[in-house]
Amino acid sequence: MTPMHFIFAVHNHQPVGNFAEVLEKAYQTSYLPFLKVLERYPGITFSMHTSGPLLDWLELEHPEYLDSVAALVELGRVEILAAGYYEPILASIPEEDRIEQITLMADYAEHRFGHRPRGLWLTERIWEPSLAKTLCKAGIRYVAVDDYHFSTSGRSGAELDGYFLTEDEGHTLAVFPISQQLRYAIPFEPPGTSLAIFRKHDREGAVMVMADDGEKFGVWPRTAEKVFGRGRWLERFCTQLEKHRDWLQTTTFSAFLDRHAPLGRVYLPTSSYFEMSEWTLPTALGRRYEHHLEDLRKRRQLERWRPFLRGGFWRDFLTKYEEANWMHKRALAVSEELRSLPREAPARRALFKAQCNCAYWHGIFGGLYLPHLRHAIYAELLEAEALQPRSLQHHVFDLDRDGQDEAVLRSKGLSLYLTKHGGAIRELDLLEKRFNLTNTLARRVETYHAKLAKAVLDPGEVHSASIHDLILAKEPGLDRHVFQDQQQRWMLQDHFFDRTATCAAFHRNEHRERGDFLKGLYELSVSDTGAVLTRQGSVDGQPVKVIKRITLGAVGLNVVIEVRNLSDQRLEATYANEWNFSLLGGNSPDRYFLLDGEPPEASNLASTGTDTVRSLTMVLEWEGLSLELAFPAPTEVWRHPIETVSMSEAGFERVYQCSGILPVWPLELAPGELAVLGFTLTTTCQN
Repeated sequence: MTPMHFIFAVHNHQPVGNFAEVLEKAYQTSYLPFLKVLERYPGITFSMHTSGPLLDWLELEHPEYLDSVAALVELGRVEILAAGYYEPILASIPEEDRIEQITLMADYAEHRFGHRPRGLWLTERIWEPSLAKTLCKAGIRYVAVDDYHFSTSGRSGAELDGYFLTEDEGHTLAVFPISQQLRYAIPFEPPGTSLAIFRKHDREGAVMVMADDGEKFGVWPRTAEKVFGRGRWLERFCTQLEKHRDWLQTTTFSAFLDRHAPLGRVYLPTSSYFEMSEWTLPTALGRRYEHHLEDLRKRRQLERWRPFLRGGFWRDFLTKYEEANWMHKRALAVSEELRSLPREAPARRALFKAQCNCAYWHGIFGGLYLPHLRHAIYAELLEAEALQPRSLQHHVFDLDRDGQDEAVLRSKGLSLYLTKHGGAIRELDLLEKRFNLTNTLARRVETYHAKLAKAVLDPGEVHSASIHDLILAKEPGLDRHVFQDQQQRWMLQDHFFDRTATCAAFHRNEHRERGDFLKGLYELSVSDTGAVLTRQGSVDGQPVKVIKRITLGAVGLNVVIEVRNLSDQRLEATYANEWNFSLLGGNSPDRYFLLDGEPPEASNLASTGTDTVRSLTMVLEWEGLSLELAFPAPTEVWRHPIETVSMSEAGFERVYQCSGILPVWPLELAPGELAVLGFTLTTTCQN
């Protein structure tokens, strides 16, 4: 009797911009020990995908690891899987970029490991039907996606003990289902649990696939000791596989594909793994969805109804998070600019790095919530732009695809993106440093914040089987730091407060917004050296006109704000102009404030204060950068940190996103009276 087969596949990945010490720790606790264990079991074959950012790092730091992988490939024990080189969500980037990224990975694998990949690791298993054509055009023969994809098209259970064919416009692709049962059992349950799952599917010619993150073997919380330490899970699992070779044999995707016929034709809907459809939902809907899932679990009906349950899909992150959409549309615009360049061009390589998926979305890992990952994306986009000759002429177009034009202005040292929404600066870039100062993130209430009360500080107190069930916190009292911001954290935003408003109340969102300017549409006119934003709105029903004039210089901005009372009554209010600076590290000692040239008692960028000054300076020693806001007369300035509470693989954590700076002025305007306010922003870069 022909034994059944098991395809064991791991996906090892680190995002563009991650810290070197994080990569080294992952290498020592997961990637290296995993390979060393598998080397000792010559009867076991497996499949492996390593993402481009990690490959680039390994080539520099641990080429001997790649040599070991190449040796296993030569022995026929490892099959290398391709993907987009820098791990993009393929469906989210232009088709030309998809094919070039896959080709870049395939070329590397052929050169480094001696074999050109036939199959593809689909990033986050995000499938859209048109990908079949794209993958075939890129030379890919097969892909693996979750069994959930298949269940939503009517197939489940024993029907999935093989592979299927799908097509798009006549381009045919093989598709393997990944077992969710095995994903959740490996390595969290004893090896015997997996064997029991195999036994249930034991039939001649059957195959089961477990393809998942390699980081679950050592990087995820509490897995290093379990998998490689005293638990020796991987050794015990491999021993069991070799022991039961009479009826269960490991194989690779290609080997199985070459020896077995497909089970049939299938057309899969747009989908990803089941959890992704939960994470994309807006908070209120997400909590309702979660409630219904829990109800089905309690009634032991979830698996019965799972094929009919759907949340959102990956592109919904671009509506859930405005910041993700802006970054995504920036990347699309850069891709369009570079379309005529060859794949090998340095600007194209920078673009491909900027398409790395991690910073564009958020689930149970940090992702979008991690400023250093977003910073890396913008740095690569700015690098790609810098490598192309550019005009300093202004440009007006609908960059974020919201139906309203944005304006782009450039000088020798700065680029400035203006939006009509709130009459704000949407992006301000220091070109020499490849630094987006408005790489900010607004505070939000997330679906999972309802679990904060159950979070524990010690992971040893938790005995859940999967990372999806862990509820940990890195510090106590995080619920006090959860806020829902009323606006995006941009620059040049207009506020009208009561005269009693304070910085502390504004930080906690306990202030009263008296005007309708913050979310209103402004008129926008631009020239090559500046722009004017105008809106006639109201403050508590009194008509008020705001005109903001921005002059762009080589290293700074000059801002003049005119506020005119158009009513027939006296206007008394506090006017504030909000600026948010994303400066990477609110509590780092090399990043601090200076007030009139001197550090305040609490000077770190995550500090809070209300001060009357003529200048406020933000210093970033590591980057050799300073930013100075200067006022013509002593001016009250509020400063406060924007910190989010988000989920990560290590639990709930507080993350510094940016420093909010608000110069405030008391307004007492008679009917028709005009107030003229202003300041300058000067950037200084040291090499």
